[in-house]
Amino acid sequence: MIKGQHLIAGCWTSGDSSFESSPVTRSPRTFPNGSTRLVKRAVESADKAFDSFGSTARSERAEFLTRIADEIEARAANLTEIAVEETGLTEARIEGERGRTVGQLRMFAEHIIEGDYLDRRHDKALPDRSPLPRPDLRLMMRPIGPVAVF
Repeated sequence: MIKGQHLIAGCWTSGDSSFESSPVTRSPRTFPNGSTRLVKRAVESADKAFDSFGSTARSERAEFLTRIADEIEARAANLTEIAVEETGLTEARIEGERGRTVGQLRMFAEHIIEGDYLDRRHDKALPDRSPLPRPDLRLMMRPIGPVAVF
């Protein structure tokens, strides 16, 4: 259901100003603008959430993505109706886009569980190597913070 607000750090927030959408099939809807203040608040909240989320178990992160996919599927009819109304695209196109999104969320969840993205490497020390010894080297990829997509 459209709330007509922004969801920032788990709280629904109204904007300082608003705009009207121009949907293809129904009356316009009013939405709050995302002001610089609200965007800053969202970015700071995402950064703060990363501190705790980034240290959760891989299984928890994968479950989070799976729950998002589940929620999108549970709201499929409502999302399709709104997207068709706002874009004028066909139901089949919207359902295809939704299916791709859900598929990617589930694929990323599986990728997290498998751990391949970590690119773990361990080059053992070679103290007798010539001309200089090699120290014990360990490499592991890890998340560095939130990503904004516009």
